[in-house]
Amino acid sequence: MTSRIDIVAKNEFKTLFKENTFILLLLIFILMTIFSTYIGWSAKNTIINVYQETVKDLSLKGIKEIPPNPFTGIPDLSILKNMIVYVFLIGSLLALVIGNNAFIRDRRSGVLRIIFSKFISKQTYIFGKIVGIFETLLLVVFISFLLSLFSTVLISGHFLTPIEILKLSGFYAISLVYLLIFSMVGLYFAIDSDGESIALLIPVIIWVLLTFVMPQITSSLAPTALLNPNNIQAATPHSNFFHILQMIIKPFSISESYKEISSILLEANSGINTISTLQIKFQNAVGLIIMFSYLVISMFGSIYKINKFNSCEEELNI
Repeated sequence: MTSRIDIVAKNEFKTLFKENTFILLLLIFILMTIFSTYIGWSAKNTIINVYQETVKDLSLKGIKEIPPNPFTGIPDLSILKNMIVYVFLIGSLLALVIGNNAFIRDRRSGVLRIIFSKFISKQTYIFGKIVGIFETLLLVVFISFLLSLFSTVLISGHFLTPIEILKLSGFYAISLVYLLIFSMVGLYFAIDSDGESIALLIPVIIWVLLTFVMPQITSSLAPTALLNPNNIQAATPHSNFFHILQMIIKPFSISESYKEISSILLEANSGINTISTLQIKFQNAVGLIIMFSYLVISMFGSIYKINKFNSCEEELNI
């Protein structure tokens, strides 16, 4: 059974890299990784130039009390903070397309009847698909990790410490989990939906709800403020009802939980006066647990749906 799962996984891995849509989204994601570090380098270079000009101007005026370099003490990983936004926006959409295409492709071609009648069982097939999706996303995340590591070393001018590398690895590990959640959602509705359009539309609606709607409800932020990689302490209504509602709903907003956990790992809030309380740490821990729960539920949901899938009767509507 394991060998057949590997066959399905390898086929899925190879097939994805032949699809133009996936290649386009992959290139965009990699470019965003490079662009993220470029923004960090550009911001650092601009501020340093402004600082040097200010020092010259103050020196000419005879002022001896020169303010310290604003980049002194800022963690190197904070340069990558824009990657948080790119992952939960572009990366999640990439994962939706991967999960959706993994099953829709076979439904569209009509090969499922042949596969299920002769070669492999439905369980082996779906496990192979999940492994193939995992391997594909793992490769994407690993490439992004290497690019981030190399560019950070290049910008900072020195190698990262083992702790910083561990934090960077933790960020990409939690990013992989986050992307897998959306890929499993895409896979689930590709199996469950009768039409090809609705199979992609429903996951996109879920993506909008999790990425924009729920964070706005729990943090009282404008939609554009939600794209800020820094952890903003929003001015929520001073009411026990809204405070309790925020505590209950916030962990279920996996996009906001992902952003806050990633901000801690990349030290994106260094130098910003944020409130670090037991409540916030508890919410992040709960959010992490719920992220894994979402992944498990969506994964086993796909397994359950494939067992109910009738390849002889189901017809895919465009």
